[in-house]
Amino acid sequence: MNFNFWLTATLAVFISANSFSAELTNAPAQTEARSLKDYLLPAPKHGGFAMDGYMLWCSSVIKVGDTYHLFASRWPAQYGMNGWSKYSECVRATATNLLGPYTFQEVVLQKRTNNWDNSRVHNVKIVKASDKFVLYYINSANQTGYAVADAVTGPWTRQDKLAIHASNPAILVRPDLSVYVFCRLKDSAQVNRGIAFTAPSYAGPYSVVANGANLLPDNYELEDPTIWWANDQYNVLLNDWKGKATGTQKDGAQYFSKDGVHYQLLTPAPVFTKTIPYDDGTSETFSRRERPFVYTNEKGEVIALFTACLPKEGSSSVVVQPVKNYYPQN
Repeated sequence: MNFNFWLTATLAVFISANSFSAELTNAPAQTEARSLKDYLLPAPKHGGFAMDGYMLWCSSVIKVGDTYHLFASRWPAQYGMNGWSKYSECVRATATNLLGPYTFQEVVLQKRTNNWDNSRVHNVKIVKASDKFVLYYINSANQTGYAVADAVTGPWTRQDKLAIHASNPAILVRPDLSVYVFCRLKDSAQVNRGIAFTAPSYAGPYSVVANGANLLPDNYELEDPTIWWANDQYNVLLNDWKGKATGTQKDGAQYFSKDGVHYQLLTPAPVFTKTIPYDDGTSETFSRRERPFVYTNEKGEVIALFTACLPKEGSSSVVVQPVKNYYPQN
């Protein structure tokens, strides 16, 4: 073989290989999709919603005019956390600042005797469908219904039958006014499945998606979902029921789905934990932090995270953590 030919070919291969290596070295690093966690800001120390003598849970917020209306579940603190099962009722509070503090206005709904909601009014979620305000809530496990009003202040007309056989409803009203509801359902194997329902309108009828199969991957479990639409997909934030997704029981886990049937875990890193930093430089670690609710602006960006927080001593309250315009980019 001609030596000059051999040398030229060898040099060409060497240069090509090193050029490819350099391209790999200079290529942008593949980064994990950023979750809402990366946009959380310290919570106002004196924001949110608290009431002396009451436990507060399950908040959701809607803006009407210049006022934010927060709907929540409450019950007398003397009964402790277990008091929700017998004494929970729906209340409304208002603020001119999304972060609060919110001021109590009225009791909205209470349990009714001789009806499906005869035990409690809990898991309250407020949405707007065209010119109607729709307030979803549960009685006992796997019993979800709703009330309707022409104004956010009522009066409310309740339905006398169940709408959905599941709990923890997270409601998304689509532009065509059809409804998608992501829920929790405990099955015979004691697995808290993530299931969904759809309906042509809030009035129903509600049809279960995928025959009630667990829509979360790897048979993960959940409690307390909240849902929003952004990046042409369903986005769900929830409490990781047994820590299968994040490694820590009841830390925040974030999922997304393009079709409302097949969900993916965005990241195994917890989106929120039981510790909340405050704007005065302090922080607090709660014994329980649950019932997440995300508030979005007109662009679909999350700008606030509401959670129910139980301190190590005292009554629970709703803490609001601002979010720096989070929009999923996965």
